[in-house]
Amino acid sequence: MKSLAKKESNTFSLQPGPTWLSFEKFRQEGAKALELVKNGIVGILHTKTGQYRILEERDFQKLYGLARDVDRLRGGLRIVISAARAVQKHPDDADTMNVLLESVSLLGSLPELPTRQTFEPLLPETDELDEEQEDEVILDPKELDHLIKAESLARDKEQQ
Repeated sequence: MKSLAKKESNTFSLQPGPTWLSFEKFRQEGAKALELVKNGIVGILHTKTGQYRILEERDFQKLYGLARDVDRLRGGLRIVISAARAVQKHPDDADTMNVLLESVSLLGSLPELPTRQTFEPLLPETDELDEEQEDEVILDPKELDHLIKAESLARDKEQQ
């Protein structure tokens, strides 16, 4: 049961962050719009087709890992419930009691699933880009990281 106590101290919480009332406003801000979307802060994008939540990759991986853990625990609880019903029907049967005890013990010792810290870069589904497009399209992840860092450094210098 020590592992359960350890998991409880490792909390994960999401907080509402910046809101964009249209995709156009989000697009106009560019990469700067996403600077506040990190460390548990969730962006909210409203469009004509719906409302979308924007998460940093690390937060998404944590959330995805938690969802997988919940799904695994649900499966384990189904086994415990089935074993408890068997004990209820056959309270004097030592084998059914052992199955219940073993299933509870196994559920408590399930290891925590790992979360990913990195991800494979996303690539466009097509090589055809609209030549009449006003904005420059940068597909190289390293170049994107370089531009984001350079922009952040320039903004930091302006604030000083």
